[in-house]
Amino acid sequence: MLAVMVILFAAGLFAATGIQFESSSDQYLDKSTPAGIRYDQYNEQFVSDTYILLIQTADPADHTLLQDLLILEEEIKRLEYVTETNSLADVLKKVNGGMMPQNPEVTKDIISLLPAELRDTFIPDSQTGLLYVSIKQGISTDISQTILPNLETLTSEADLPPGTVIDVTGATPYNVELQNDMVLSGVVLIVGALILMAIVLFILFSNMRHWFLPLILLSFGLVYTFAMLSMLGVKINNGAIASFPILLGLGIDYAVQFHARFDEERREGATMETATRNTLKNTGPAVLLAMLATSMGFIAMFISPVPMIKTFAIVSIIGVTCCYLTALFGFPALAALIGYIPKSGKPTLMMRIMNRYTHFLEGLVARVSAAAVPVLIVAAVIAVAGISLDPGIPIDTDTKSMAPADLPAQIALDKVQDVRGSVTPFPLYIRGDDLKSIDAIQWIDTFSTRAVSDHDEITKADSIAALVRKENNGLIPDDQGTLNAVLAKIPEAKKDPYLNGDTEAVISFTTLILTIDEQNELKKQVMADVIWSEPPPHIEVYPTGDFDLYTNLMDMIASSKEAMTNLGFVLIFLFLILAYRRIYAITPVVPIICIVGWNAIAMILIGLHYNPISACLGSMTIGVAAEYTILVMERFTEEKELADDPSDAIRTSVQKIGSAVTVSGLVTAGGFSALMLSVFPIVSSFGMSTVIAVLFSLVGAIVIMPAVLTLMVDAEKRLKKRKTDGHPGSSSGNRG
Repeated sequence: MLAVMVILFAAGLFAATGIQFESSSDQYLDKSTPAGIRYDQYNEQFVSDTYILLIQTADPADHTLLQDLLILEEEIKRLEYVTETNSLADVLKKVNGGMMPQNPEVTKDIISLLPAELRDTFIPDSQTGLLYVSIKQGISTDISQTILPNLETLTSEADLPPGTVIDVTGATPYNVELQNDMVLSGVVLIVGALILMAIVLFILFSNMRHWFLPLILLSFGLVYTFAMLSMLGVKINNGAIASFPILLGLGIDYAVQFHARFDEERREGATMETATRNTLKNTGPAVLLAMLATSMGFIAMFISPVPMIKTFAIVSIIGVTCCYLTALFGFPALAALIGYIPKSGKPTLMMRIMNRYTHFLEGLVARVSAAAVPVLIVAAVIAVAGISLDPGIPIDTDTKSMAPADLPAQIALDKVQDVRGSVTPFPLYIRGDDLKSIDAIQWIDTFSTRAVSDHDEITKADSIAALVRKENNGLIPDDQGTLNAVLAKIPEAKKDPYLNGDTEAVISFTTLILTIDEQNELKKQVMADVIWSEPPPHIEVYPTGDFDLYTNLMDMIASSKEAMTNLGFVLIFLFLILAYRRIYAITPVVPIICIVGWNAIAMILIGLHYNPISACLGSMTIGVAAEYTILVMERFTEEKELADDPSDAIRTSVQKIGSAVTVSGLVTAGGFSALMLSVFPIVSSFGMSTVIAVLFSLVGAIVIMPAVLTLMVDAEKRLKKRKTDGHPGSSSGNRG
């Protein structure tokens, strides 16, 4: 068995090299939907990416600097997919008859005569210059990203005046650096989480011989998971990265449960064969049912319209399956190979601590059982309050809030946006039968002009109508013939960003720097204006582009977050009924509901917001909580058959499995705490949310679950007594 596992491990390492990463738009938007199709159509036909070189220098209008920039531009133009570069030096050449002025004084005179708006485009302040690099129209962001390393190399090696620094910025460079830093940070933090988990496991599990075996099994399970993802063609995105901590926690839990039960069997005198058989017979099905119940929470995520969340679910389901099978087959094989013998002799400090903790659990269960009703009432009240307040927790999808404030790309982008507004345009995609008609052009012009005047957030509108005005002395023609003549005079290269044939057009609004909430509100107002303006019957107007992508993301998360949680409850309930076919099978649902409500209260108290990763926290919590509560219920079922009094079975089950559940839960929480140290707010807040969910899951399993089982046992006793008292052959019946 171990030989097969090692061979599969080696093959898995090789297969994992084929994993691919998904582009940012694909993980946020389903490209098979109408909105996704329009997004791709807009990008393919109209988008021309622009890189911005932020030049920090003592004098951005320095004659020598401008000459050096012209040389740099010639090098940049040789890069594939670069179509054009523009700087103040290019303006000077155009004004000076195609030649750069040779006299510094002439250069200063020409600059002083330039219109202020044009001058500010290239020199926004006395120490900043801007150089624009235009990418071929229709090139996807993925291809555009390939230019970045070469562009950074050229700027770093350019011969410029001393003290001049150039940063490459813009939407694409920002997203590239953000994504790369987040992936690198995620890898470092996951390694850190593994180290922390190992430390916590060593401390809490050192009463077991070979305490490190769960880590070995976990590493095998993770490699198998990566291999399966590669073979199934699942691309890695932020959702997949976010699921890895969940796999670490659940994977270590499965291995700990097998290890603890095997050690318990051997400690009670069972032979290797008997201990293996009893572990597989009892722990195998129990953990399997817990794993399947956990998967119900992940399956609920498939109703989300956000592809990233679906990837989270896919990776989680594949991962928990691989980790379960690894623990199921791997631990007995390892135990047999090393001839596992429990620790004996003088109890170590950790052994004494765990023994005291076991006695503490026994006393805790007794107190909880005695006050089951008050405990459940308090827990339920807090949970109901949390569930009712959860919809009011803000959802944050702003990319700026996801990045650390000192991220170099963020700093450079902020400097550019401070002087020229947002680099993310707000485009309206227009589809129709004849967009070169006079009524279409007039509507585009009227609507664009009104949008700029009515909305302070919009600073400029670019469209085919704006080009027609510029070509026709600031006027829109009154007849089709004149319009056709004007359109014919406009070069195709100028029309391409705004008009594609007769059927597609774009109005591109430039806006101030807005938060996602402000963008979403502006989009809704503008689309309401579109309806009010009554466009020609043959025209359809839709928002699109990254502006629409991220505002839609917030709406999609808000609309699906509660639905995922509710579906998770339904799936867990149905699974428990079908799997056990007994009334007490639904008992884990009570602590699970409590835990979900408690999470919301904790988020409100701490001030956490939902984001694209933590949006699935509700259904994820259902899955994690189901793991611990079902393990307690399974052990109760086993002990109930051996105990004379079911109440004793509750205490015995929590006493025996409580330590293993606590160890795995604290190991998981300790690992996730590493994520809280991330410089990325989106990662640190997810780590905080996950730690809270795991700790509440422990409370639910150790406190709420015994209280629920106590009420169930008391109800069974009363029902049995009622039947006995009313039976004709009973003593009370004879007395009657």
